Amino acid sequence: MHYETIILELMSRVQKLEEEVEKLKNNIPSNDTEQVELQPKKNVKVTPEMTRECYEKAKEAYKNHYIYTNDLAENVSIKTGMNFNTAKMNIHSMTLMLRGEEYNRILSADALDLCLTWIYEDFSQKGLKNALKATELHIEYLKTKDMATSKLIAVFNKHKDKIK
Repeated sequence: MHYETIILELMSRVQKLEEEVEKLKNNIPSNDTEQVELQPKKNVKVTPEMTRECYEKAKEAYKNHYIYTNDLAENVSIKTGMNFNTAKMNIHSMTLMLRGEEYNRILSADALDLCLTWIYEDFSQKGLKNALKATELHIEYLKTKDMATSKLIAVFNKHKDKIK
């Protein structure tokens, strides 16, 4: 296994644990006589704007291997309100897409569609070919984990037709 894959999987688990800890904190009374008002933390849905910011940062990381991904993810998180770990994993996956390398972080079908569209606009057929190669590897990886792939395959096929 690649260390990056292991790190991303661990970061995903840490994110879930952080959310669980936050829920537990909200259930603890502040003192013996007073109850804390329960205000569950809302999961922030990843928007197209968040996806765009991650993509722009991934392009920076693609062009400069020495950029620290944490800094890029922090920038996205501050600017958009996106969870830091989610931003970091998305930037990492998108950077691997640009390189044509397998990525293991699941992007939604909508985010994948946007990324492939932007990659084609910015890097033409060669860039899209790399991204589709990476996506194909990603889909194969998901199949080994018995995860649903039908939506991703549909997006893949939609963009595959752009390559001659």
